[in-house]
Amino acid sequence: MNEFLTVVLSMSSFAFATSASPGPVNIVAAMSGAEFGIKRSYGFVLGATIGFVAILLGVGIGIGHTLASNKTISNSLAIAGSIYMLYLSYQLATSKPSKSELTTIPAPRFISGAVAQWLNPKAWIVSISAISIYVANSSNYTLYLSIFGAIFFIVCFLSILGWVIMGSKASALLNGNYSVFNKIMAGLLVLSVTYFLVQFVIFGKA
Repeated sequence: MNEFLTVVLSMSSFAFATSASPGPVNIVAAMSGAEFGIKRSYGFVLGATIGFVAILLGVGIGIGHTLASNKTISNSLAIAGSIYMLYLSYQLATSKPSKSELTTIPAPRFISGAVAQWLNPKAWIVSISAISIYVANSSNYTLYLSIFGAIFFIVCFLSILGWVIMGSKASALLNGNYSVFNKIMAGLLVLSVTYFLVQFVIFGKA
């Protein structure tokens, strides 16, 4: 029993470290929180959470690992995902500074969050690492995979929501001028995506 609790705590720590750290999905979540507030960003948060857990479970049953291990597919994911994340951030950074119904774009929805994860190579890499370290050699594979999926769902949802809240608070500190915050975050996203592409596509590592 003690060994089981140790594994669960270790899984939780891994999930938090990989879910809460800065990354493209979290940056877009912060931008959405700044522009649309917490309530209207829930769809994106839930979509991104379910999208990641779907990848984790897919890797766990073997399908995702086969796809991610293919160099052509992984490079295509890196490029397509980077373009999609830059597109989302561009929309948020260039929309008119208004939280009214006249805002120029709709809030990122459930499908936007899910697609953002499915096209995020780091989500695949994290999933492969998670399964390899914590599940692959376990005595009860199905049980540990299910537990890890449940842990990641809770931790991922709360982590992304935390970034949404941070964006919302930052907008409030700027007296509602979320466009300033979003432009700064968009710049950080461009830098992070560029760095990732160089590391992943050119040097072959994340």
